[in-house]
Amino acid sequence: MRRTAASSLAASSGCSYLALVAWLAGAAGCRPAAPAVAPDVASFGAVTAEAFSVLAAPSQPAGSEFLSLRWRFTEAGSSVSGRGAARVTPPDSLRIDVRGPLGFGRGALVLAGDSVWANPEDLVRQVLPGRFMVWAMLGVVRTPDEVERYEVGDADGRRLLRLVEPGGRATTFELSGDIVLGAVQSRGDTVVGRLMLVRGADGQVVRADAQDFERRVRLVFDITGRTPSGGFPAGVWRRP
Repeated sequence: MRRTAASSLAASSGCSYLALVAWLAGAAGCRPAAPAVAPDVASFGAVTAEAFSVLAAPSQPAGSEFLSLRWRFTEAGSSVSGRGAARVTPPDSLRIDVRGPLGFGRGALVLAGDSVWANPEDLVRQVLPGRFMVWAMLGVVRTPDEVERYEVGDADGRRLLRLVEPGGRATTFELSGDIVLGAVQSRGDTVVGRLMLVRGADGQVVRADAQDFERRVRLVFDITGRTPSGGFPAGVWRRP
């Protein structure tokens, strides 16, 4: 993996919170690892949803973009890979299209405001994580539909934004300044998922590596190209 400005920053300031969690969870391996115990290295304080949104705002997309993707999905020791594309339009519209080898296994996920649709639903549900974590793979902090508690903390000079869903699953985003470095999902003291982001010299995400230890699956996006756009046709966001 290339050494980027973000990884250089992490090295210069010591081991980050998420890097430590990833190491404990065995995230460096090629296959999804078993859950690990999350280290207690930060204290959190409760904040309002509005305050959380203000802290997350700098991560939101600045303009419309077309992204070219390579993806790899691993489950039960076997992998499938292919190509794809993502269309992003601020403030809250995202479409991801994926296709498997030789064009087989096509699927689409569209998030437009509060609406969401997928085609075919089973394929998209199998491969892609929850919709707020899809945004996270692009370096954007969003929240799930239901949040029980919002919290803010810090560790090693990094800002940590944590949200807790009903049922107790917590997602902790790690930021260096306004840049999202990744996220860890946990239930109590047990890590159940993690997302690591690699950024290029321009600060843009070039790789997103997401593991779900409960489902024992892993999804990797390599962003191979970015093209600014003045916007996309309305039909892009409509269900076929």
